[in-house]
Amino acid sequence: MKPALTLVLPTVLLLGLSGRGATPATPRLQPFTAVAAQGPDDNSLSTQVTIEPGSRVGPIKLGDTRDRALELFPKKAEDQEWEDKCGGGTTLDWVDAQNSNGHGDLFIRVNKKGKIFQIESATTRFHTAEGITIFDHVEKIAEAYKDLRAYTLLTPPDPARGDRPLIFWIDKRRGIAFEFAYYPKERKRYLYKIIVFEPNKNICPEDETVGSPKWQTLAPYALEPPIDLAPNQ
Repeated sequence: MKPALTLVLPTVLLLGLSGRGATPATPRLQPFTAVAAQGPDDNSLSTQVTIEPGSRVGPIKLGDTRDRALELFPKKAEDQEWEDKCGGGTTLDWVDAQNSNGHGDLFIRVNKKGKIFQIESATTRFHTAEGITIFDHVEKIAEAYKDLRAYTLLTPPDPARGDRPLIFWIDKRRGIAFEFAYYPKERKRYLYKIIVFEPNKNICPEDETVGSPKWQTLAPYALEPPIDLAPNQ
């Protein structure tokens, strides 16, 4: 059975959208391997918060094992895991429940060999060397990254992301992508995730592949698909 598409907005945004009654989709869950229910190493999360393109998000690195991920981010009751059809393994969703700026999520995607191939930050805890984190304005990203290509993922409308297709700005050579959802109240895009992947490899956008017909190329730095691709926007 095809797993449900998992798109979880950080709590701080969900509070802003609560008037619209939006709720994220619920993924198909799998149990974690038994790990002591405790928080992550406080020191590592307070000192290792930088997102490095093609390499790491804070303390967790591409190529690390699933077991290493669970050492750094031990399972809590609210954390989840589901099948990842793109990598053939699973996605770990660590909920950043102790973030003073509002709850967020870190999605750690593991391939069938048990190695991390993609990391997705949807929490203000982590930021790039330029200080970019989720909810930042698009202009800040465009100023800092000069060689981004734009794409859209034509999935069915989802109220949790503003009922518009997701937009991706990608630097494949460096191994970083910026994913934008839509905020209807302000009628603009916001930075939903920062994604790190192996340089010169393909990104796996939201449990799809770049070979999917839902994945379409846009003009560089575009923030909306053309009307013929998304007539309901």
